[in-house]
Formats: sequence, C-alpha cells, structure tokens
Amino acid sequence: MHKTSIILAATALAVSLLGSTPLGHAAGKLILPTNSVGAKQLRAGAVTGLKVKNGSLTAADFAAGQLPSGPKGDKGEPGAPGPAGLSGLEVVQGATVHITGNGAVAVADCPSGKKAIAGGYTTLGANVIASGVRPGGAGWIVQAVPSNVSAQFLAQAVCAYVS
Repeated sequence: MHKTSIILAATALAVSLLGSTPLGHAAGKLILPTNSVGAKQLRAGAVTGLKVKNGSLTAADFAAGQLPSGPKGDKGEPGAPGPAGLSGLEVVQGATVHITGNGAVAVADCPSGKKAIAGGYTTLGANVIASGVRPGGAGWIVQAVPSNVSAQFLAQAVCAYVS
C-alpha cells in the first residue's frame, strides 16, 4: 500500500512540473490541438474579463452601444444654402363674376407676401378665353365671354411664400 502512494505522489509531481514547462505545453498540444476549442465547446460564462488579454479586443468585438462615446468634436462650418422652397401653401378663390355683354375679367389675389404658383377657374355658362398669373405673381386672372344668358365664373389661385 505504501508503494502505491509513492507512485501516485511521484506521478502528480511529474504532471505538475511538466505541465508548466515547454515539454508539458508540447504534450498538451498533442492532446488538444491548436484552434480545436470553439464557442460550442465553451460553457456559458467560462470566458470572463479576467481571462481576456488586455488590448486583444477591437471595437468590432462589441455590440452597438457597449462602448462609451468619445468627446464631442468641434462644430463644423455652416453648409451652403439649400434650394429655393415653398411654404404657407393655400388656395384662394376670387369673387363670382356675372358676365354681361362682351365678357368680363375675374381675379383671385394672393395674400400679402405670397405669390401665385398655379391657378384656374370655375365656370357656369361661360367660355374662358385667357387664364394666367397676374403681373408680379400677385394672383391669378381669368377672362371669359358668355355662352348663355346667365353666365358666371370665378378665378382661383394657388398661393405660397417663395424663397
């Protein structure tokens, strides 16, 4: 019995000494080849921060939001102005005009500061002979002649601030 204890103690001593030497590392590689352990072989929680070599990870190894942001940079130069735009779009309708005799004119004026960007008309018994933007874009103008006795029409303008 005494002989068995000595053999076991000697074996344990040899394994512990050889395990920390180049010979022991070489023997370990024979048992467990390089790159043979992957995610499938690792137990959950087996790799901790203490077991990861400092400086061995890159930003790509982390999920979005896990790394703190760096300091805010300097403010950049202002960009070039954007293209001209429209705002405050509204449709304006002029008064109904009753046509008598040779014809009449109807207008739809835009509110102050706005320009007509489109326009049109509504008729009842009238034939429109001209329709367009008023001088300076102040509104829409329509000219019509009667096609029957009770002819009437009105002008409409689509107005907006133009920058």
